[in-house]
Amino acid sequence: MKKRIFSLLTVLALVCSLTPAAFARGGFSDVTDAETARNVEVLRLMGVVDGSGNGMFRPYDSLTRAEFCKMVVELAGKGAEVVRYRSRTIFPDVRPAHWAAGYVNFAVSWPDTEGATRLIHGMPDGTFQPDRNITYGEAVTILMRLLAYTDADSGGLWPQGYISLAASSGVAKGVSLGGDAAITRAQAAKLFVNALGAKTRSGASYAKLSDETTLLSVDVAKGELRLAGGTTYTMTKPTDSTELVGLRGRVVLDDNGKALSFLPTTAATGGGTGGSGGTSPSSAAIIVSANGSTEGFDALTGGATGYAVYRNGVRSSTGALRRYDVVTYSPSANAIFACDTRVPVYYENCTPSQSAPVSVTVLGGTQFSVLPTAQQSFAGFRPGQRMILLLTADGQAAGAVSTETSGAQGNAFAYVGSGGTYLICGGSMIRLTLSGVSTSAVSGKVVRIAQNGSRSSDIYLTAQTGGVSGALDVAARTVGGRRLADGALIFKDGAQTALSALGVTRVDQSGIVYARSNAAGEIDLLVLGVNTGSEVIGRVVISVADGAWVWNAGKGENEPKVENSNGKTTDGVWEWFSGHGIYAPRTAENGSYAQVKSITLDCGSAQYGPFAYAGSLVTGDFASAMLNDGGTSFINLTALEKLEKVPASSWVGTSAVNYGGRTYTVASSALCWNRDSGTWFADLNAARAYGGTVDLYVRDGVVRVVDVTAR
Repeated sequence: MKKRIFSLLTVLALVCSLTPAAFARGGFSDVTDAETARNVEVLRLMGVVDGSGNGMFRPYDSLTRAEFCKMVVELAGKGAEVVRYRSRTIFPDVRPAHWAAGYVNFAVSWPDTEGATRLIHGMPDGTFQPDRNITYGEAVTILMRLLAYTDADSGGLWPQGYISLAASSGVAKGVSLGGDAAITRAQAAKLFVNALGAKTRSGASYAKLSDETTLLSVDVAKGELRLAGGTTYTMTKPTDSTELVGLRGRVVLDDNGKALSFLPTTAATGGGTGGSGGTSPSSAAIIVSANGSTEGFDALTGGATGYAVYRNGVRSSTGALRRYDVVTYSPSANAIFACDTRVPVYYENCTPSQSAPVSVTVLGGTQFSVLPTAQQSFAGFRPGQRMILLLTADGQAAGAVSTETSGAQGNAFAYVGSGGTYLICGGSMIRLTLSGVSTSAVSGKVVRIAQNGSRSSDIYLTAQTGGVSGALDVAARTVGGRRLADGALIFKDGAQTALSALGVTRVDQSGIVYARSNAAGEIDLLVLGVNTGSEVIGRVVISVADGAWVWNAGKGENEPKVENSNGKTTDGVWEWFSGHGIYAPRTAENGSYAQVKSITLDCGSAQYGPFAYAGSLVTGDFASAMLNDGGTSFINLTALEKLEKVPASSWVGTSAVNYGGRTYTVASSALCWNRDSGTWFADLNAARAYGGTVDLYVRDGVVRVVDVTAR
């Protein structure tokens, strides 16, 4: 019935264009504009932008002078040099404790060539005003100076002269503002990307660029960009991305010929959601009707031949396609992208109408855009029903089928990391909303995900373990002797990483949380435990979960599995029937809710946890701990000894403290906490310059934490 309609409708809808909808684009959940998403992605890969936390970029917020300094220094590739400038005080309102002190001080001091025009200056009163919004005139002046233009080139009229230079050079293309106007973060991203492709005053290209080509995929496992023609470039900062995949452009290179980013020279057709081995956004898709079938491919590809085939982010073939796989096509890459992600969901809402939705809401508030080719299949469902969502490799809804459809059982996996929960979709990573769902018990794990109703308690995250025997051999790219697939997703310490970034040659089996195999028997998903075997020291944060559900013996997920009675096994994966296992009703007979206290150690550059906790430590304590082999809990968790109100006269330089008739060594890696702002100082010099009352926290006679307050 419905499944027969799919291939017919997809062919008819190839001429349709995607109706815009308010769903996330690129690496940030609040970026919905296609051009902004591309610009931000170019800069994110370079480390120029990193958002504002919680997966947000805030594209329409104004940008401060300090934030702009950070961006321009990172764009110039000088970020590593700012550490030498952090402890200086050039401006009275940019003390060493200010988060951007190093960037501001470096920007106003660079270039250091005699007679060269400085990028930016302070204010006439001797201040810098780091938190004041930067104006359009100031922004384009800084960028034109970065391109080696001088005040003489501007005609001496500021800011009009620099605004004219920016317009004629292409730096201001797409942005037109008055000199005193504040610029948004999205407009700043546009200016920076324009500058990357611009010429300097001498006529040379500002950025070192490759020849024009097509970006086929980002292999974060190998840390490589893959381009048309088989060319690859090693990435300086391996970072997951699909927003730029399928576009023509040029690789932005560093002085060693490594890839900093990818600069598009053609417009995209829509937007992806981030991930390795994904595809540029699609406006049409085909649901594969039978194993190995290519029915409808000619219409999808416009008759093109010789296309590459990627299945779940890994190079494959049409023979490997399976029924209910979702297939899209990228003309610029001449590549087919197939995805087998099927998500059991409860249909929460849709926009604008049930008969012709352009987006659907499921999984506690997560929105998925609906392809025009999928609208008729969704018209057969209404909010309040359960269904199986079929997704494209770039995270769009290509169709929906009944939960009773044979061969289309749910198979969705997600990764619960430090930044949120991410659906693993055809090699891409889709950030889920999951409102009200507690994930503390499965942090750092891969989970099976399913939704059985409208309540947060009806969203099930079932941790997956095992999947392989043996160690990871980094050089051989094998796990227990099995090959690691090209484009494999690798997670460690709560975040996605690259094999080349692990910094080790081997990871024992005890350090492997989960490994998943693809149809070819290769490992395409690998989760490593958080840093194990070493001490971690940090600030304690205690939280209490809303209430975890615990099944009684023999009930729910503890119910004995009886084939074809309360569930069945398909392709080696067990799926419960409705009303059984994880889908059983949460009644007093079946189980109960229990409050769960958890602990996190905030170590400044990293956080460990949250893990279940039943001890007496409270938020604000400082403690040391070891992680267990699986990275799922703390062992030997101990509060640090506290030295209260240590006077400045007790310090012996920065390496030791005399207190209570005893000398304590100060660790070079000591963490420095600002109790007033609730943030970490950059270093010990910044903490001491702040002044006020100082408490020290000691382990084994060594000062490990410096806690400062002005009060």
